[in-house]
Amino acid sequence: MKKITGVLFDFDGVLIDSLPVMEKAWFSIQENYAVYPGFEKYKQHIGIPFRSILRKLEIDSNLHQSIENHYSRIASENKDLITLNPYVRKLLRWLKDKSIPTGIVTSKDKCRTLELIEFFQLDVKAVVTPELTPRGKPYPEPIQYAAKELSLEINKIVFVGDMFSDMQCAMKANCYYLHYLNGYQIGSENIYGGVINSLTEVIEYITYF
Repeated sequence: MKKITGVLFDFDGVLIDSLPVMEKAWFSIQENYAVYPGFEKYKQHIGIPFRSILRKLEIDSNLHQSIENHYSRIASENKDLITLNPYVRKLLRWLKDKSIPTGIVTSKDKCRTLELIEFFQLDVKAVVTPELTPRGKPYPEPIQYAAKELSLEINKIVFVGDMFSDMQCAMKANCYYLHYLNGYQIGSENIYGGVINSLTEVIEYITYF
C-alpha cells in the first residue's frame, strides 16, 4: 500500500482556469507583433515554459523578451478573468488538516505565479517556477526541486497535472501521477498514473488506495 506524504499541483488548468486571460494576452501579442500562430496553436503547448512555446512556434528569438514582457503585462492586468477550479479550497483545507505538505509546480513565471497565489490566497508550502531549475517540464527537475524544498521522498509524492508535459515530468521523476481530465489536455490510452474527473478524487486516492 502506498503512503502519500506530499501533493504537488500544476497551476493552470488544475488549480485555476486561466484560458480566457491566455487567449486575451496572445491576441494582443498577435496584434502588436504581427505574430502568425493563432491561439489554438499556442494552446497546444500550454504546460511548458513560455520561451519554449515561442521556440516551438518558431517566433523570432529577438522578439522573445519583448513578447514575454507584453504577455505578462496583459495577463496581470486581466487577472480578474481567472477563476479557481471547483473544490480547490476544499482539497487544500483537507490536505492541511491531514498535515500533508503541498506545492505548485508550474511553467508560469515566478512573478505572475506569486501574484495569483496571493490573489486567490492559496496556502501551499512550495512554489516551483521555470526560473528555479535548469530545465522545466517535461523534464523531472521541477518535481525534484519541489521534493527537496518539502524534504519529501519523490516516490511518496503525487503530482496532479492536466498536460502531457505534466505526465512526462512525473514519469521521469518517478512519482505518482493523477491526470485531471477537466483540465486543458485530455488523457490517452497510454496514460501514466491515474485519471480523475474532480479534484475531490485526490482525497479518495490518498485515503483508500
